Amino acid sequence: MDIEQDISLWQRRVAEGPEGAARRLAAFAALDLRPGLSVLDIGCGGGHLVRDLALAVGADGRAVGIDPNEKQLAAARELCADLPAVELHAGIAGELPLGDGEIDGLASVQTLEYVPDVAGALAECRRVLKPGGRAVFISVLWDHWRFHGPDPALNEAMHEVWRGHCAHQMLPIEMPERLAATGFGGIGQRAIAFMNRHLHENTAAFWNAKMVAMFAVVQGVEETAARRWLDELNAADAEGRFAFVSMPIVTTATAI
Repeated sequence: MDIEQDISLWQRRVAEGPEGAARRLAAFAALDLRPGLSVLDIGCGGGHLVRDLALAVGADGRAVGIDPNEKQLAAARELCADLPAVELHAGIAGELPLGDGEIDGLASVQTLEYVPDVAGALAECRRVLKPGGRAVFISVLWDHWRFHGPDPALNEAMHEVWRGHCAHQMLPIEMPERLAATGFGGIGQRAIAFMNRHLHENTAAFWNAKMVAMFAVVQGVEETAARRWLDELNAADAEGRFAFVSMPIVTTATAI
């Protein structure tokens, strides 16, 4: 099985679904876009947000997407092929391929929790933003990201393994202080929490469950245990005992 290809596809399916749309709407609204602006999407993935940004800034603006994953960038190029304002680059948050003060606004959706050096990434965000430029960051409080329904011991074991998938479990709690120390002001936060009560292909839960199981097997969990966990999720859904909850936090700030 091509693990990277599967995960890239599953991530895009989450982005395309209602929960992904809610994240994009929150980021889009926070940037207060208008034609002619230059905006940056850090960790653009399959390009859904950068496409929305490009439509807002128009042909006279710039919508720059950066991602380290070439398969995701290929999907983004296909999605945005009709939009001349879109620029897509391979890159990472800690080394943005842009000049100082080049961007009017930026978004980073579920990216910074995967960056070991968050301070360095935020310094890069401040560097490329013009004074007064807006920034929006969406990260998850991973201690509150949870499936409910399977055998408690197995469920807890799977969640514990999943903790290793990102560098920062509770980054939103740290963000206000980190941003203030990096030259940002006007900092605000709000939750866009959600709950799925069923497992079907238009829920984040469906695709996230696959990612957890795949990650667990890669980390050494026996495949039979991972498959049993998935089976128990489906059984819980059929019996009305299933739930998946997540608490993404939107953090907004202005470069000073």
